Amino acid sequence: MLRRLAIVLAVLLLPLVALPSSAATPVLVVYPFAVSGAAPPELGVQLSAKIAAEIAALGGVKVVLGAASTKPADYRSAARAAGADLYFSGSIVPVFTNYSAIEQLVSTRSGVVAWSVMFQFHGLDDVTGQGSRVRDVLMAANATPSPGPAASGVELITPPPPLSGFAVLPLAGSAFDDDRQFATQSLMAALQQHGYNVSAVTGTATLDPAGNTVVLCTRTGAQTLIMGTLDTTSVATSGAATAQTTAHVSLQLYDCRKHAFAPQATVVNHIAPVAHDAIGGAVQDAVSALPAPS
Repeated sequence: MLRRLAIVLAVLLLPLVALPSSAATPVLVVYPFAVSGAAPPELGVQLSAKIAAEIAALGGVKVVLGAASTKPADYRSAARAAGADLYFSGSIVPVFTNYSAIEQLVSTRSGVVAWSVMFQFHGLDDVTGQGSRVRDVLMAANATPSPGPAASGVELITPPPPLSGFAVLPLAGSAFDDDRQFATQSLMAALQQHGYNVSAVTGTATLDPAGNTVVLCTRTGAQTLIMGTLDTTSVATSGAATAQTTAHVSLQLYDCRKHAFAPQATVVNHIAPVAHDAIGGAVQDAVSALPAPS
């Protein structure tokens, strides 16, 4: 599968390489998706290659495949060296029998995420159309001036309509970074399964969400902010072949219309032998227990 995708992409890119570069033709560097959890390691390369091939086939964009050996910290400089204003990257985590992925376009000038969405898929055939989606955003960005930097360093991903749905902040807590990323993506997926319009907010690493709710509400246009923590513990029990992991999830809602937090947080514990099963179960339980937005 990967070899066939690489061959198809190489054929599609030949006309682009042969033609002289045009200032009006955007250049996009595509990097392999990062993979975590139990997802196959090769899936990240396969997914990015499929999306890149679709973008190239539609035309109007010069697609450059970023080297798999490039470190994420060097994505921006390597893409700029290739003449790109934006680069494309993403991450994949398994969610039960499917995969959850976040794809994003990042400015090589500022390093700010210009656009990103989350989607779920079971196999590579399910992601047909993602390349067209990315290309449409890229072409629109190329045709219009870039907006100024977001206030307070907050960058909105996938802005929802005004005052609609949830804006999800990255979960904090003592759990490992990969586990918290998995929990955040699982949270978004669970909210979508419950029929909610969901967007994600990034750029909050140095921002205290609880003390900047007005800024976050203004930037996202969301009806409800959702923030929280993930903590995990692993304990060996007598008679068990493997240690049991307890995932402790605490979620807090903030109503952007009333400018008030929910009276109490939704707190859930879930135990399972596999860490991601415990985390996914805790997130699902927590979302089921959330008070419905009024």
